[in-house]
Amino acid sequence: MKTIPLDVVYYEKIKLRAGDLRKGMFVCELDRPWAETSFPDEGFEIETDEDLEAIRKCCEFVYIDLGRTQAVRVKIEKGPTPSFIRENSTSLEDEMSTAEVAKNQTSNLVQNFLDEVRRGQNVDVQLAKTAVSQCVASILRNPDALMLMTRMRQKNSHTIQQAVNTCIYAIILGRLQGLEAKQLEELGTCGLLHDIGNIEIPNYILDKTTSLTEEEFAIVKQHTTYGRDILMSARNIFAGAAEVAYGHHESPDGSGYPRGLVDNQISLNCKIVSVVDKYEAITRHTVYRSAQNHLDAVHILNSLANNNKIDKALTCSFASYMGFYPPGTLVELSTGEVGIVLKPNPKQRLRPQLLIVRDSERNPVERFVDLGIKPFDAKGNPYKIKMVHLPGYLGIDLAQYQTALIQAYD
Repeated sequence: MKTIPLDVVYYEKIKLRAGDLRKGMFVCELDRPWAETSFPDEGFEIETDEDLEAIRKCCEFVYIDLGRTQAVRVKIEKGPTPSFIRENSTSLEDEMSTAEVAKNQTSNLVQNFLDEVRRGQNVDVQLAKTAVSQCVASILRNPDALMLMTRMRQKNSHTIQQAVNTCIYAIILGRLQGLEAKQLEELGTCGLLHDIGNIEIPNYILDKTTSLTEEEFAIVKQHTTYGRDILMSARNIFAGAAEVAYGHHESPDGSGYPRGLVDNQISLNCKIVSVVDKYEAITRHTVYRSAQNHLDAVHILNSLANNNKIDKALTCSFASYMGFYPPGTLVELSTGEVGIVLKPNPKQRLRPQLLIVRDSERNPVERFVDLGIKPFDAKGNPYKIKMVHLPGYLGIDLAQYQTALIQAYD
């Protein structure tokens, strides 16, 4: 059992039965006073079978802090990916500049909305739908362009990038469910504006680098009500945006907030945004929590899905589409070289195509390697992906390699 200092804040706390706990989960609250147990009252990470047995002997349920929960490797079935999602009508080279314009315009729109809310003005949701429609059109033509954009993290724009990335992921997941363009525009708008209520949460709470108190966490949870109220007073409102702002923290098992809805009471848009919002939050670095890589994020999503905290079918669909190594992922090989994932190999999902950008001595290079075709390195040893790194590792900026990435697709 490992105690972890309280140097991070809850981004989400969820209730689990003691029998559903797994190693790597961080327990932050019990169903009884800490003093009645031998557990450290600052919380702890479950490390051994003995830890699990000790919890099950004295607790029926506990709360885990998702922000401090390590990867929980729960297998989930591979879902089928509809063929149309990969049937690109334009090349990446042709789509990249259009996608960049769409993303920038959407980002600017989010900033304008935040400024308007701060000034007490009503936002115009129709403007959001107009901007999002460009993202939808880009994804329908070639989803790889905007997917690569989500990997190009910008400094000092976490709130805006979170909104835009959630929008993009939601559109892709909605497309996987067979939604049409108009439905995707509304879904993307929901994803873009789902957390707008955070603007009403005091900065001293949002920027806190230590654990939230129960009172502070209760204030954070009010962002769903604030978001609903902001969007209900917006111009050209459509009900779905306010509904998702209010309901994206609901859980199929009824343990979510603010209303404790159960599975069949939660709309599809809410379920979709809930899945992709959690993925974006887990992979995003904040002042209070380090980002986790793609594989760890998928493992955590799988655990939540298997515990009925998010929709399992949607999680399976999203994880299957993203694959083990999505385009733009930084990976380190067994040789010590570091590369950017370009494309998956459909028949060899663990052996993608790469752009090597650092040699084994960490010197800058640029060369292409298809692990599906070239399974051995120069010394005759099998090429293997050793680990996945976070964006920005070794100062690697994906935008710097944009031209090379585009050429690799063509």
